[in-house]
Amino acid sequence: MAGYQKTLYILVVSVFITVFVMTTNNNFNAILKPAINRVSRRSADRFLLSNKDAPIKGEGEILRSSENDSLLPFSQSEEWHRHVNGCRTVKIGDTAHETFPAHKNSSVAPSSNTKYFVDKLLTSRRHAKDVYGHRTVINNPLRSFSVVEPGGPNGCVERRRSTVVKTSRARGCHAAVNAGFFGSESGACMGNVVTDGKRIQDGGGIKNANFGIRKDGTIVVGYLSEMDVLREDNPFVQLVTGVIWLVRNGSVYVNESKAQDCAGLQEYGPMDKFVDVLSARVAVGHDVEGRVVLVQIDGNTEERGLSLWEFAEFLLSLGVVNAINLDGGGSVTFVLDGTVANYPADHCIGNRSWHCAREVSTILCAHDPDDVTSSCRVVNTHTCLKVAMLCVILRWILQ
Repeated sequence: MAGYQKTLYILVVSVFITVFVMTTNNNFNAILKPAINRVSRRSADRFLLSNKDAPIKGEGEILRSSENDSLLPFSQSEEWHRHVNGCRTVKIGDTAHETFPAHKNSSVAPSSNTKYFVDKLLTSRRHAKDVYGHRTVINNPLRSFSVVEPGGPNGCVERRRSTVVKTSRARGCHAAVNAGFFGSESGACMGNVVTDGKRIQDGGGIKNANFGIRKDGTIVVGYLSEMDVLREDNPFVQLVTGVIWLVRNGSVYVNESKAQDCAGLQEYGPMDKFVDVLSARVAVGHDVEGRVVLVQIDGNTEERGLSLWEFAEFLLSLGVVNAINLDGGGSVTFVLDGTVANYPADHCIGNRSWHCAREVSTILCAHDPDDVTSSCRVVNTHTCLKVAMLCVILRWILQ
């Protein structure tokens, strides 16, 4: 075949593939990477993120979070450098975590459902208080739920921080919320992190509450030993670590969780305040059907929001069976289809009349179902096969 003809064929097929993918699937980034250019996932994500800047006010002025709403469970000097010891209290049997079969009905549509709520919560003093935020229920979570590193792949290794908007757009999330804790100075992801079957890091057995899904679709909630995390016969495909196990088997578990969080936590004043203070909150758990439930509460530390006691009670009212608490305060950001949907607590740098989303660590993502049986992680296998066939044609032309 003449040189100019080959070039023309390549151009035509490339344009056809691009148009086909963009018009048949919203998750263009997911198909683009493995099937067409085969560029590294890291490079592709960075390209996409470079086109998704922070909110802009005025000409050339980029608004960023001032990170004024701090809610840290540990002092900066202590940052998670604790070791498991024998301080766990045995209250429910002799197990450190709970397991539950995940919802697996793939015929249920849509894959997730998000609702904004304004509700009333009756406090321990019998006072009614307003509670407002978002709840997302995720069907078939083995295929439709992911833990995502900040800014995409290698975010934890590079100690990167990113807004939930940027990270969620790169992964194609319909709903997303901030997740794991991070070093406020180092930017390091804290605790266990497993995303889409890839173990990013393990917490070395540090005893804090975890939420994860194993390869067979089992939801795991609670405390994990290092061996639990490193298990290979039925590995975790998603895993994130929080602080305080809020709800265990349909009961409030805050007090027991405080007692089991090892290394003499009562020596650290911030931990009690962390539990008791009013603030914005985030939790991940599951309901009786095995659907993953994400709950976000708006607030402002010491002014409005929920204590963890109140948060646990509210989760029970939503039908949550097991749940853990995730990063709260100014980190709390809930994103729907690439747009911030809640009211972040942090003020913007240089303009306190505006509120800005903070750059955070990992996020939790509700997305279209992935094909977990192959490496082609796209919205549907039929589309993936079509693209693969087009790529075969392109390779034949290049020969």
